[in-house]
This record gives sequence, C-alpha cells and structure tokens, in this order.
Amino acid sequence: MSPLESAEEAMKKKASKSSDYMELLTTDRLGDIWEKIRSDAEGRRALERLAEAGFPISHLTPNDATFKRPCWADYIAALPLLPNKTSTRRIHSKIKLRKYWPLIRELRRLAATANLPFAEVTIFGRKDDPDSSLSSPDDLQKAATTVEDFLSWDYCVRNLNPRHALIAELRWTIRQRTGKPHDRELSVLIDAAFRAAGYEKGCFFIDSTTLDRIEKRQMESRVKAHQRIRRLMSTSSPSPRRSTRIRLNSKKRV
Repeated sequence: MSPLESAEEAMKKKASKSSDYMELLTTDRLGDIWEKIRSDAEGRRALERLAEAGFPISHLTPNDATFKRPCWADYIAALPLLPNKTSTRRIHSKIKLRKYWPLIRELRRLAATANLPFAEVTIFGRKDDPDSSLSSPDDLQKAATTVEDFLSWDYCVRNLNPRHALIAELRWTIRQRTGKPHDRELSVLIDAAFRAAGYEKGCFFIDSTTLDRIEKRQMESRVKAHQRIRRLMSTSSPSPRRSTRIRLNSKKRV
C-alpha cells in the first residue's frame, strides 16, 4: 500500500462518513491549519514562489467554512478536512413529471373561479381550518406559473468530489494568473496542509500527472453532464398538455 493509500485509509477510519468531515470544517479549524502552513518552512517557500510568479495569497486568512464566499486560504486549509469521494450526477427529465400537468390546469381553473363576482372560494389547509391567505387569484396564478416552469425543466445535479474540486480550481487559477500551473508549489502546499492537520510528511505529495488528471476529470465531468442535458432537450417529449396515451377505443388508421 502506497503512502497516499495508507493516509486515505487512516482518514476513512478517522471519519467514515462525509458528515464527519464537515463537522471538522470550521473557520477556526481552517485558520489553525493555515497558520501552520504559513509557519512551515516548505509551505512558506511555496507561498513566496507563488507570490513572485503573480499569485500572492499568504496575506489571506480563512473566513468562510461554508464555502459560500471562500478565499484561496480556505481552499488550501480545507483540503485535508474534505472527503475524497467519487463524483456523481443525476439527470432529471421533464418527462418523469408529466403526469402532474393537470395540477396546473386545476390551479388556473381555481384562480379563474375565485375571480368571478358571484363565486366564493374557501381553502382548507391540512388542519381543516379555513385559510383565505392563498385564495387570491393572483397567488393561485403565480403558483401555477411556478409549477409550470418547474415541470418544464430538464436539469442536472452534480455532486462533486469536494477535495478534487478545490484542487482543480486552484490549479486552473494559478495557471491563469501566472501562465504556469506551478505543480511543485501546489503539491508542497497540499502536503503542508495535511501535515498541519496531523498527517505524516509526504503522504499527500501529488505529482504533476495526478494533478493534471484531477483537473481534466473535473472539466470532463462538467462537459459530459452538459452534453447529456443537450441530448435530453433535443429529444424533448410532446407538449404535456396533449395526452400521449392510447385510448382503448381508438382504432388504428390504415
């Protein structure tokens, strides 16, 4: 078993579920790891070389463990705390929910009825209590439009490999900012981050070939998902307002 595989196995034993990793992902924890990286001799030299090349990040401080608005310090410090799990994707076709289109017609019918001068619409909620808050024709029309939009969607959900997603974006950004991927410096920082998190030296030093493969796989996964969606849209189903079922009494024309 290689050092990398041994370290991965140790990580799995330490936290067997992805939620266990996320519990470790706090801003304080990221800040502690980042400070250790900056005080590490190899990590400090790697940061200096990146700064000289045009990618200065040593002055940054981790400030967002939720990754809604992270900085590059968050990216590097989070690497040892994130799982290395296989990426997955889920493709949804609007055909799957075609049977719910009558709901839209019923909502619009109810909205039209509620708008009549001599009609009274009383809506009962789940507790069988009269509830007039949704009886406005405008509210019903908006609800119908929202449902109609959703039922007309083809969409794709991609669950990324968290660690590889950060590595790929880091490498791409470094290359865009400096003209080169600087794999040596990136690998040193990754290894320093894992050592700061308590792993042995050299366990997570990633070579250029592996870094290149990680970045390409992230791009290929995105491209494949988009291609699948485009194929799905090009073979879209007939209008859902027109029934596609064969009536029992229908006769085949010759």
